[in-house]
Amino acid sequence: MMKLKDLQAKPWYYQLAVFSVGGLLVCAAFYYFITSNTRVETSVLDEQITKLQQDNAAAQVASQRINEFRAAYTRSQAEYEDLKALLPEQRELTSVLQGLQDRAQGRLSVRRFSPKEDVQQDFYFGKPIEVAVSGSYNNVGAFFAQMAAFQRIVSISDFQIRQATQQGTGQTIDTQFLLTAYYVPTESLQPAAPPGTAATAKPITPPITPAPAKN
Repeated sequence: MMKLKDLQAKPWYYQLAVFSVGGLLVCAAFYYFITSNTRVETSVLDEQITKLQQDNAAAQVASQRINEFRAAYTRSQAEYEDLKALLPEQRELTSVLQGLQDRAQGRLSVRRFSPKEDVQQDFYFGKPIEVAVSGSYNNVGAFFAQMAAFQRIVSISDFQIRQATQQGTGQTIDTQFLLTAYYVPTESLQPAAPPGTAATAKPITPPITPAPAKN
């Protein structure tokens, strides 16, 4: 090893180079041993920050999806309420059918008004009714125009029309069709029971039959 006296005997630039190399070694050793723990902690913190940023991005996406689902649910509820306004409840169906029958009798001679078994369609039900009427062409057309403008949802299918077998005053054609009135069952309008609550027995709703047709 070079002694200090030998180093002092060397030119100044040689001494400067030796001291520079020594200083660099001391700095490197200080940086390695003193800051090693800090560098490890910094690396761990960087990983945690990256993970938190990823979790935050995923949470923002989930929050956005939840808001979209809430908006879609709100729209569906509004559409359901609008549709429910056009669909009578089950207990109102009798008065609706009576109103349809009265509309027919106001202009036509009702020969048949026969309700059939209810038919379920999604969350609502349909009440099919076989109808046969006689009247003038204009009165039959006016009746169907009333049905098209009816506040409640009804449909007419299996439509048949022919010349009346017995021509009478104002009765020139016979018409048969299937009239279906739609309604919402009472159970669909009741709030769901809380979890763990035993369902209470519901009374059986008797079949709905309108007033007999007046000939």
